[in-house]
Amino acid sequence: MPLSREDDQNAAMVAIAPILPLVNDILNGAVEFYFGENYTDAARAQHTARAAANCIYSHAERLMLDAEGSRAGLHILDVRGLRVMNWRDQALLRFKKVDGNGRSSNYQTKQQQDYDDQLPIPDLPDPAVRLTAGYELAPAGVGLNRVIISRRVGQGMFWSSQVIFLENEANWVDITPQRFAGMGDSDFNAARARRARSGR
Repeated sequence: MPLSREDDQNAAMVAIAPILPLVNDILNGAVEFYFGENYTDAARAQHTARAAANCIYSHAERLMLDAEGSRAGLHILDVRGLRVMNWRDQALLRFKKVDGNGRSSNYQTKQQQDYDDQLPIPDLPDPAVRLTAGYELAPAGVGLNRVIISRRVGQGMFWSSQVIFLENEANWVDITPQRFAGMGDSDFNAARARRARSGR
């Protein structure tokens, strides 16, 4: 029997609690690098939102790669271009720009769709939950507003958590979008929904 949304969220967030400070540092560092003196205002003004997101992602990826081996059980996996942080084969995290609900909105390859759908992918540990470690920009668009960990199932958001720090200890709060009455937490069939949208 699948876990309830609340139990699934709690299990995943407890599992990654030891690396939440690192995840926060990576995303905060990438955003600060982009909005710091490394880019001029004139250069940033020429960037589309997509170009800015690509730059921040590149900096986050570099910081993620630099973190390889910094903690026992932390490994960076590159599976046909999908680079993820593997924490003890319990959780996989990929870095993305997200909205306030934890959703990313870029074009996805079949492999990225399978990741979101929680489907097995060769060379990724099967038991590990697939998560997105997202950064939301401040409303003015000139800095980090918050870090959000989310678990998607297809196009649906199973749950999302905002990372917070209390007395230098990483914690989280549930910010999962409200569902309409009658919609279940765990009965979403991502493959069926994709087929329905594509007409197959």
